[in-house]
Amino acid sequence: MASYYELQINCDVNKKRKVEHILGKSNRDFKKDWYLRIEESSSDYLYALKKFVAIIKTNLEELKEIGINEDNISFWYMHEYEQQCNMEFEPAIMKQIGDLGVVLCISCWEK
Repeated sequence: MASYYELQINCDVNKKRKVEHILGKSNRDFKKDWYLRIEESSSDYLYALKKFVAIIKTNLEELKEIGINEDNISFWYMHEYEQQCNMEFEPAIMKQIGDLGVVLCISCWEK
């Protein structure tokens, strides 16, 4: 599995249907929780966090109306590596994520 970014919204089955009405169908076929995954091969990969910020910023009030708050939302960077693992994130995107009140999670594993 290669590296990818994922926007996750923790919710129950009923709220998931409401989230899908707002954001579209989840990328994962789980009964609960909503996901949007951007794979390393996607043209959106380099801008995944910017895309996630835009999605949440645009839809946060509507999500709050159905009971989805900032603490239900997380951005994930999943990274497979060989030998050494380094990463950096631009201060501007980190500030935007922080201003939204969304958690950035990073998970790395050796190939």
